[in-house]
Amino acid sequence: MFDWNDLRYFLEVARRGKLSAAALRLGVDHTTVARRISALEKALDTDLFDRSNRVYTLTAGGRRLLTHAEKMEAGSIDLMDALAPSTVGPVGTVRLATPEAFGSQFIARHAASFHAYNPGIQLELIAETRPLSLTRREADAAISLAKTVQGRVNSEKIGDYRLRLYASPGYLQGHPPIVRPGDLKAHQFIWYVDDLLPLPQLKMLDKMIGAPNIVFRTTSVTGQANAAAAGLGLALLPCFVGDSMTSLTTVLPREVSIIRDLWLTVHADLVDEVHMRRLVDFLKTLIVSERSTLVGDR
Repeated sequence: MFDWNDLRYFLEVARRGKLSAAALRLGVDHTTVARRISALEKALDTDLFDRSNRVYTLTAGGRRLLTHAEKMEAGSIDLMDALAPSTVGPVGTVRLATPEAFGSQFIARHAASFHAYNPGIQLELIAETRPLSLTRREADAAISLAKTVQGRVNSEKIGDYRLRLYASPGYLQGHPPIVRPGDLKAHQFIWYVDDLLPLPQLKMLDKMIGAPNIVFRTTSVTGQANAAAAGLGLALLPCFVGDSMTSLTTVLPREVSIIRDLWLTVHADLVDEVHMRRLVDFLKTLIVSERSTLVGDR
């Protein structure tokens, strides 16, 4: 029989991928975490993690255990609430993966609101364009630009957002006027690094303009917006980024208007967990209430 307490250590390592991060969360030394994981593997007679460059990745056996361990964790929380009802509501940690700009420039602005209503839930936001795997538990839920069809997940469309062209007033004053789309060929553009662009939904500049004169590339939408604000050129930005910067103005807002879907995907094992339902409800309500910000109709 294994030590039940070892499951706490297993859950933290599975969620964070590193002994040091799990140790910090648990308030112990990383050697203690390593010892408890080794003891659990010995008791179960199976390897729970693949270890490479200090990164711990779940094995098939580890993923099977994770499903049961999370149910046991949820059961223990329910038991404590039944014996001594909590005044702070659901307790737990939810890791949400989002595209870089959507996470850092939109979700993060509303994190305080989520915490105010759910003080017992710690939201971990992974804001990067690289897609994370819910199957490998790199994240518990994800917002993406397309429906996720692989793995044991539930995926649904929860809204959309708009992209428009933006530039600084200084740039526009110092360059030829832009009256129609054909005028864009005479201008400078800021864009992604093409061979590092993982989302096909973002490959749209060439189709829209045709051989644009790109003078600066960056993998960061925030970086694109800052370069445009500095007067380097035009950038195709989400409205929730461009409209929030007083140093930017829209260019051909009627002619250049691109809508992209927002999909929310949750691992099937977590759909009915109380803390996950709280996050899902919050995100759906947020996106509906902030639609004008997302589509640029303010």
